[in-house]
Amino acid sequence: LFYKSITISMTDTSQTHQPNNLDQFYLGVVSKEPSQRLECFAGLEEYLKDQNNTLECEDTYGFVSGLLKWVECSNYRIALNGLKALEAFAERLGGEFERYIDDVVLACIDRLGDSKDQVRNYASDLLTKLMTISTAQRLSASFAIDKTGRLLLSFVFGASSIQLNKLVPLICKLVTDSNGQVRQQAVDTLVEIYRHVGEKVRNDIAKRDIPEAKLKILYEKFDDVVASGRMLAKEDNSNVSFIDGES
Repeated sequence: LFYKSITISMTDTSQTHQPNNLDQFYLGVVSKEPSQRLECFAGLEEYLKDQNNTLECEDTYGFVSGLLKWVECSNYRIALNGLKALEAFAERLGGEFERYIDDVVLACIDRLGDSKDQVRNYASDLLTKLMTISTAQRLSASFAIDKTGRLLLSFVFGASSIQLNKLVPLICKLVTDSNGQVRQQAVDTLVEIYRHVGEKVRNDIAKRDIPEAKLKILYEKFDDVVASGRMLAKEDNSNVSFIDGES
């Protein structure tokens, strides 16, 4: 009886030291070891699904930053898990998630050129989810998914939106992506930006590392937009630039 009572006491003590919040997953999230990240996700996913579980954490920003590192990981399973976890966070935090949106959007856009369909689709899903919790002033692009699962982007330009000098370089890189569908969407997206901003886009993308053949296609599409009367650019957008460090 004495031995049994001591065993129970020791068990109770260990449970007392187990954090009952997100801190219990923190070390796994910020770890650089693939095995620890994968092991951590199983418990984290279940934790986030339970609406009764608190989202309290001593370092929430560090926690989200750790998940963003997952999304950037070359291991597609870890990248996919990072997207899933961030989506769960966005659903639970709602408007409070806006403070992280800039970084999350850029990370998601970078994964739209991923070779794995699952990663591309989850990146698109997360971008769509962000539309429900963000205002047009904080996000420079609204996203929707059509019946084929492609990403459609219609750009909204505002003083408080994400700076386009961060967004456009990522899209330019996707113009030469190995996936044909991704390449086409990148071209269509740049054309859409041109419709809203105007001739400044033509000059700016020429300074990007886009092959001459691709640039010719883009310029032809720009000309077609002008000829068809589909331009939406206003004169006050004439000073917009996408070169890094400019605005």
